[in-house]
Amino acid sequence: MTIGSRSLRARLTAWYALNLTVVLVTLGALLYGVVRHQLLVHHDGELRHAAGAAATVLASEADCERLTATQVAALDRLGHVVLFHEAEARGRVFYRSADSEALPVPPGDEALPKDGTFRTLDSAKGLVRAFSLPYRAHSGRRGVIHVLEGLGDVVAPLASLRLALLVMGPVAILVSAVGGYALVGRTLARVDEITRLAREIEADNLGRRLPEPAAEDEVGRLVATFNQMIGRLDASFDAMRRFTADASHELRTPLAHMRAAIDVTLSRPREAAEYEAALRGVGIDVDRLRAIVGDLLLLARADAGRIALERQPVRLDVLAGEVVEAFQAAAAERGVALTMGAVTAVGVLGDERWLRQLLANLVGNALKFSAAPAAAGAPLVAVAVAARAEGAELTVTDSGPGFPDEALPHVFDRFFRADSVRSSVEGSGLGLAIAAWIVAAHGGSIVAANLAGGGAECRVLLPQAGARTPQGSIRDSSENRSPGVSAPSGH
Repeated sequence: MTIGSRSLRARLTAWYALNLTVVLVTLGALLYGVVRHQLLVHHDGELRHAAGAAATVLASEADCERLTATQVAALDRLGHVVLFHEAEARGRVFYRSADSEALPVPPGDEALPKDGTFRTLDSAKGLVRAFSLPYRAHSGRRGVIHVLEGLGDVVAPLASLRLALLVMGPVAILVSAVGGYALVGRTLARVDEITRLAREIEADNLGRRLPEPAAEDEVGRLVATFNQMIGRLDASFDAMRRFTADASHELRTPLAHMRAAIDVTLSRPREAAEYEAALRGVGIDVDRLRAIVGDLLLLARADAGRIALERQPVRLDVLAGEVVEAFQAAAAERGVALTMGAVTAVGVLGDERWLRQLLANLVGNALKFSAAPAAAGAPLVAVAVAARAEGAELTVTDSGPGFPDEALPHVFDRFFRADSVRSSVEGSGLGLAIAAWIVAAHGGSIVAANLAGGGAECRVLLPQAGARTPQGSIRDSSENRSPGVSAPSGH
């Protein structure tokens, strides 16, 4: 176990022992106080009853200064009774029980409450419980009846209780601290083992996982979280490796074409037309490189949160019509019928530039994979816009071969392209990833699916912007038309 873990173990044990000490001291003090109080007030009822009986005996004569034999006999039967009377600022005791000589006489207080008061006094024989009740004789004298009871039977139990608390408290704290120290050690040992295993996992063995404990406790949840994090890292590293391979391939191919064209052109003197054709081919490769680099920079800026959207009401149906019109020439060149399907006037709150790019990426991607002959008739790409209860729906369908089943969960992953289309279709695999980012930035969702009769479908759902009105509360996108649509990269 490391020094840091031992320090944590000691701190946790000390904190646990400190809290236990505070709890035990508090509970011990409360327990002792409650027991002591109950023992002290145990005879209060008898004392009050004896004081009332003494007052009745005194009331049988005019004065208490000279007690009759009958009164003395009655008072003797009551127990420890002392009659106290203030006369000329001096207290005189008129009566004292025979066995009360060693007991203290409480001070006479003329301000005592009429129903009397209880006191606990110290004496040579220990604690004494006294009840003092004021009285007034028939002659008008004011005095106090004191009824006392020795509490010798209380001292021993209280002493035993104090001893038990003083001895058992530290023992309990010590035992608990030792047990806590051992328990913390066992827990931290598991954490140390997890740390050691996690330190052995590096980029080249991210497929390894930490062994999950059988108990579903905090440590178990920590291990599960670590494994989930390693899984995400593994997926990220795999995507990065795939991207590195794709980027290397996509960048190397046009560079190789350019190098070959330059070498061939410079191998011997040529006519101006040949030089022009060679430069035109190099220019095409440069445009391809620029598109790839542009997509990479776009995704890097999106990851860094450096792209700000200018949100405003946009007619999604009008915007879709404009993009379809812009791609008609490219569709005709590929022999694909590009049409607008069912369209509903619907507006969204978003950035027109990026919504246009979203449509361009989806339509361009569909055109690439619809170039092959369809099952029946000419290849077809259809764009539809509809207003749903959950938002504005944009659908782009094609009659191509569809997505490979194993690729469906990853079609919107960045830098992903199915292996079966890597060599047959141009593109860097960033077009659909950019489309997915645009949809997420607008608070929407996008899904891809294969159609039962062949072909593929991309469905986008975006939040609507207010009510659709013919007066134009939702602005027609043609009022702020972007100068052009960049070509998508494909998937």
